[in-house]
Amino acid sequence: MGKLLLAIKRVRYGDINVRLENLNDKELENAVNRLFETMYDREMMIKEYQSTLAEKNLSLEEILKQEKQLQLFKEEFAATLTHDMKVPVIAELNSLNYLLEGRFGDLNEKQLEILKLMKSSNQELKELIENMLETYRLEQKSLNINKILQPINSFIYEIAEEMKPIALQTAHSICTNLNNTEDINIYFDAFQLKRVIKNLIQNAISFSPNESEISITSAKIDNSIKIFFTNKGSGISTEDLNLIFQKYYCGHSKFRKAGTGLGLYLSQQIVLAHDGNIEVDSSKEGYTTFILTLPA
Repeated sequence: MGKLLLAIKRVRYGDINVRLENLNDKELENAVNRLFETMYDREMMIKEYQSTLAEKNLSLEEILKQEKQLQLFKEEFAATLTHDMKVPVIAELNSLNYLLEGRFGDLNEKQLEILKLMKSSNQELKELIENMLETYRLEQKSLNINKILQPINSFIYEIAEEMKPIALQTAHSICTNLNNTEDINIYFDAFQLKRVIKNLIQNAISFSPNESEISITSAKIDNSIKIFFTNKGSGISTEDLNLIFQKYYCGHSKFRKAGTGLGLYLSQQIVLAHDGNIEVDSSKEGYTTFILTLPA
């Protein structure tokens, strides 16, 4: 019995390779040795599994590191490319403005119409490029927000008026009901928030059928200002609703124009930097409403 107790003590302290010999009870000796062998085999299996798992984890870590590096290269390439594209696009826009202003002579009606279409397309391309550049800057550092106290409703109204010529190209109408009799002053960055509002209006144009109405309304609810951008159309699917604010995500729609999939992502980051929120309500019955909430 002393040999058995000694063997058990050795196993207790980690020596699972111990075996019993010359016990008076051979049946007990064999049973205990089989137990020790089973423990030993399982210990070896566990060590082998841990070793394999460690190798896999190392391999996975290396894969993730390489993927992160590749993503960084891709974003740096995109930022460099879009930065280089911005210069000629701005030059073209300036040239188109000079032509439209009549600096190089009078233009007939057809020429004016074509130049206006070219200017609209170039302006859209310029905004896509700026979205890509701003997103890259956002990944490198936080947004630079400079909030000042100013009236929100008249600010939205001016942007809506600016977007009306773009809406008219596809026979859309923009209807504003902003309760201008009570134009509330709130703190916001005009440059950054203008990007959000223009993007929401442009999305409403892009995602709704021609000759439909886009409605912009506002309301003060508790300590917040809510601005509602509503358009008619086929609505947004439940699957897309959960994804539309993700970077580079582009939903599928027969009214969809080409884009980078960055507009709503960047808009959400700008609104969050204002301590606000942006959400969407949509129905397959035929409407979509983006709700922009800002602290009053």
